[in-house]
Amino acid sequence: MKQVIIILRPNCYFKTKQVLSDNRFFAMSTKEVLGRGKAYVNFTAVADAAAVADSVYENALVAKKMIEMIVPDEAVGALTKIILDVNSHGTEGDGKIFVLPVEESIRIHTGETGEDALI
Repeated sequence: MKQVIIILRPNCYFKTKQVLSDNRFFAMSTKEVLGRGKAYVNFTAVADAAAVADSVYENALVAKKMIEMIVPDEAVGALTKIILDVNSHGTEGDGKIFVLPVEESIRIHTGETGEDALI
């Protein structure tokens, strides 16, 4: 099993969720996060310029969405392809995908373990 953490632009969130659902990836946790990559953030390029008064903040954080999913190993390739297809615009700030190993999964309600606890 793998934990897949997806950080993406907020304006891509609903389309991403819909495409995941269309491809039978239903189980996920999501949250709003703030962050930035290594690039200098110019708010006039990523937000409403009038709202930020042409300010550039050296260490500013940008609003993002995070989706966390636990999936079987064999589903990782299909999942990452879907995420890349929907979110890759060829520009800085498109997001990141992290894939981490998961040692165990236990459904509290039934006591099922491993991949049986995912379905």
